[in-house]
Amino acid sequence: MIDYSQMSLSLKIIKPKDTAVLRQRVLRPHQSLEDMVYPNDLVDGATHIGAFEGDVLVGIVSIYPGTEDGDVLQRKIWRLRGMATTPEVRGKGYGKSLVEKAFKEARNLGGELMWCNARTTACGFYLNFGFQKKGDEFDIEGIGPHYVM
Repeated sequence: MIDYSQMSLSLKIIKPKDTAVLRQRVLRPHQSLEDMVYPNDLVDGATHIGAFEGDVLVGIVSIYPGTEDGDVLQRKIWRLRGMATTPEVRGKGYGKSLVEKAFKEARNLGGELMWCNARTTACGFYLNFGFQKKGDEFDIEGIGPHYVM
């Protein structure tokens, strides 16, 4: 067992493949590691951020240029996706740090607006950053209820 109380947070840009294990463990345990490769992971500008305790990856988030309909040419609009932290570090501000870093990276790449599909249970987290619910709740099969924010 890792003692997280003696470590400190660091944020780093990571490779898309480095997100797969945590995506599966936290977000989609019923899917294979191969399913953890998201369609826009390798598009120009896609950025993947890892939160580390020492050398242990404990949180991830990815951002992609693009609109809600998947138009990856729209550089002013960015999608936040695959946000996850391990249960051991929840409530310590790691998720907040990841989202703040994602905003900074998107702004540095010309982004002016960020959107995401948020699990209904996580809407409060995103509301704290200024996200707003758009439309009705919808269900992603096998994953659960979400809102566009």
